[in-house]
This record gives sequence, structure tokens and C-alpha cells, in this order.
Amino acid sequence: MPPLNPLLPGLLIFVGVSYTPLLSAAIPATAQDPSSRLSQSFRCPEEITSNKAKVESLQEFIQTYKAQFPNDTLRDLLLFRYKLLVAHSCIQTLNSMLVAVSPLSIMLRLLGRNFGPSTEAYDSTTKVWTVRYTKDGKPSTISDEDLVFNFYYWKPPPSAEAIARAFIHQNQNFHIIWKFEAPDEVTKARAFFIWFMQLPSAGQTEGSIGLSKISSVGSRAYTVTWMRYVRGVSAAQMDEMTKRWLLSEDGKAMALAVGRIGVDATFEQHFAEAPK
Repeated sequence: MPPLNPLLPGLLIFVGVSYTPLLSAAIPATAQDPSSRLSQSFRCPEEITSNKAKVESLQEFIQTYKAQFPNDTLRDLLLFRYKLLVAHSCIQTLNSMLVAVSPLSIMLRLLGRNFGPSTEAYDSTTKVWTVRYTKDGKPSTISDEDLVFNFYYWKPPPSAEAIARAFIHQNQNFHIIWKFEAPDEVTKARAFFIWFMQLPSAGQTEGSIGLSKISSVGSRAYTVTWMRYVRGVSAAQMDEMTKRWLLSEDGKAMALAVGRIGVDATFEQHFAEAPK
């Protein structure tokens, strides 16, 4: 594990100066003990008034964690820290994580749902990096919902508008329900929003509903997409279900939530250094 204190600037996302979620199975059994010193002494970052005190609290947390679990990885620390944020209902901090999703965002919490741990993959054919968060950490083959980030490493770098144009021309089963352009709520840059459904292919019974925001960070365009998979339905049933869901309270809330997700510029350096 890399030394944690030098990583403190990146970990400030945990203290609201913004951050990450959880699979109990991924957390050491001893760390789950509710009587542990870390659990008992934990305070939500939003309860701490000054940035200086927040940083000091995080430093103390890291030191205590390292002392209790010297063989754990940075990933273990991030997952345990998130577990405490959820257990203590640190809503402000949990929401702030979504505004600056970074390579340290092992998991994310969206509308009370846990997504992750994250996986990364590079497609050398399309030159796209994909960071995927499945709901509750389920395998992608049986996941009910995914939160997916795509980063485009084309030459020259494409604009968000170019990605939006390419996005809507996918295949005959891909149908746009609604698309519009509006300022990105996080960066105020141009952004493109697409609501869509993917009907089941011939002989298949799985389709999906999706909400995408196409924006940019640094010199790169990216797409964030929330997807819900629907299985065991016909194309006609899928169409009806999609339109009904988009008008539901959950559909409206998800559309707003996806629009408020932002990406940290550190992804650019992260992918530049990542093996392909």
C-alpha cells in the first residue's frame, strides 16, 4: 500500500473540503466491529466547522486506521471510511462525492443506492476508458443498475457535442426518448442530456433504460450514464415500462441526480499512467 499521508490531498474528498460506498464482504471483519475506536469516535465531516479541523480529523483517522490494520490497503481504508459515512448518515458528504468523482471514488451513493466497487477497462479499438459501478457490487451479468463513466481518448480529442452526435446513432434497437442541451450544473460548460431505451434484440429478453449526461473536464469529453436493466419483457412491454418510469417520481429524481454528477480532472493523469 502506498503511504497514506502523502495521499491526503486526494483523500480530502472524504471530509467535505467532497467523496465514496461499500461492500461489507470487502471490509476486514475486525474493522466491522461497531465497538471499534474508529466507529465510536467518528464524526461526519459536515459536523466539523473549519477546514483545518476537518483535515486534522482525517489525519487522525488515517493514523488510527493504520495502527489498527497495518496490513490493509488504501482500498480497504476507503471502503471502511465510506461504511462509516453511511452508518452515521453523513448525507452532505455522501452527496458531495458525486460532484467530483475521482480515481479514488471506489464507490458512489446515488439516491440512497450503493454503486461499486468500481472497475476500469480500456477498449483499444474505440480508445475509450470505462469506469463502471454496478449496484451493490453485483457481477455485471446480473446487475440491476449500473453507473458508467466513459472517457474518450480520440485524436484530436472530441467535443461533448461530437460525442452526443455519435451517441444517438448506435443500433436499430436504440431509441432516444428525449435529448436536449443545457449548461452542466457542475461546470457550467455545454452539456448534452439523453434519455434512451435499448430494446431487447431478436431472441433476447433483456433491455435497458438509460439517462446520460455528456460533458467535459479538462481537455476531455466524458459521458456519465445511469442504466437500469429490464429482463423477461417484450419490446412492446419495454416501451411502455420505460415511458411510465420516466414520468414517475423515481425517474424524475434520477434525471436530476445524473445531471448533478461531476468528474474530477485527475482522471486525465490517472489514465495517462494506467496500463492499457
